[in-house]
Amino acid sequence: MRPLTALREGVRIALESLRANKVRSGLTILGVAIGVLVVMVMAAVIRGVDDSFEELISAQGVNTFYVSHAPAGGGGVQTGLEEEESEFMSNPPIRPGWAEEIDQLDGIEEAAPLADLSGAGYSARAGGRQVDVQLQAVASSWLEFNGGTVTGGRSFTRSEARRGRPVALVDSAVAEDLFGGLDPLSQRLRISGGRGSAADGGSEAGSPFEVIGTYRPPANLFAGLASHFTYVPFYAAWRYLDVWERLVFIVVRPEDSTALPVAIDRVRGKMRQLRGLRPGQDDNFALITQDEVLSIWNDLTSVLFTVMVALSSVGLLVGGVGVVGIMMISVTERTREIGLRKALGARRRDVLWQFLVEASTLTLIGGGVGLLLGGGIVAAVTRWTPIPASVPAWAVVAALGVAALTGVGFGLYPASRAARLDPVDALRYE
Repeated sequence: MRPLTALREGVRIALESLRANKVRSGLTILGVAIGVLVVMVMAAVIRGVDDSFEELISAQGVNTFYVSHAPAGGGGVQTGLEEEESEFMSNPPIRPGWAEEIDQLDGIEEAAPLADLSGAGYSARAGGRQVDVQLQAVASSWLEFNGGTVTGGRSFTRSEARRGRPVALVDSAVAEDLFGGLDPLSQRLRISGGRGSAADGGSEAGSPFEVIGTYRPPANLFAGLASHFTYVPFYAAWRYLDVWERLVFIVVRPEDSTALPVAIDRVRGKMRQLRGLRPGQDDNFALITQDEVLSIWNDLTSVLFTVMVALSSVGLLVGGVGVVGIMMISVTERTREIGLRKALGARRRDVLWQFLVEASTLTLIGGGVGLLLGGGIVAAVTRWTPIPASVPAWAVVAALGVAALTGVGFGLYPASRAARLDPVDALRYE
């Protein structure tokens, strides 16, 4: 029962110290609370973003993969601004017609060329109004990959996609900004930008596209963070907008009966043939699976996790310094009490235990405050932003554990100093 008695005594003394030293104790609690709050909020946000991204990947199909001229996450795939010798610039681009060659392979349900032109500087113009758009050049089956709903009109057919008919689907933001209260269906807009940009001025700038439908993206974080999407058939964009060839890739969907490694091997063999590579030559293209996309995403979130740890460490350090100060004052003020306890038979470890419990109690109170504040912030983020933040159980346990360890770590020196006091000298202390 002695450890339990010492535990109760340590908690009681810690609470008394909190009341007696409100400012010092408050700063200690605040520092620890900030550290715990940061852990909770960032863990909840990262988990929410991860869940949204995995949901987006799952909607596209776990076996879906992509043929690109350069690896994902390297060689400047996203920007193309790296040096000329990088794979992004040195590898030959993907030719759209190769999609039809891959589509004929056994075990391949569909292969189609795509181009994400959202960062290429395209804009749409109609009736004197102009707006920047997130342009996507897609296949007729794009809804199966993207998800979402056609809320008005229709999507383009396979025939329209193959012939490159200049038709488009727009989201509600584009429809409102370009056409106001008018029905956007059958309206015409002009798309310009990218390498094929026309002159900036004049109502005739850009290439005309007919709006045949309106589109609502699926409910996920990434759809909520972006808007002004415009979807056109790939070959229409290729013909009228002069798409930069290095932004072209091929999406491949194997048949359900075909294992992913088998489909990848067949596509790799076909691509090597199309590239004219000899045996022993390295691939000058990349086959990117959904697992690789998730891996790149996890690398990104691991950086955010590192930032989370660094930020929380600052708060915990502040709280730890406060623990040292409070506990040193407590040891000084209770020197005679320590001497009396030792004279009555208290062992060194009993005194050490009591002061460590006192320090941990203070930091645990700070941890509890941080949990309450963090929970409130997470609830506000979930309600008022598109981020589906949720606090993982490990974050709560880790936060409280780190708070307690902060008390033990920073309280160890004052506690060991108290435990080493000589009983006679302590009783004589004034």
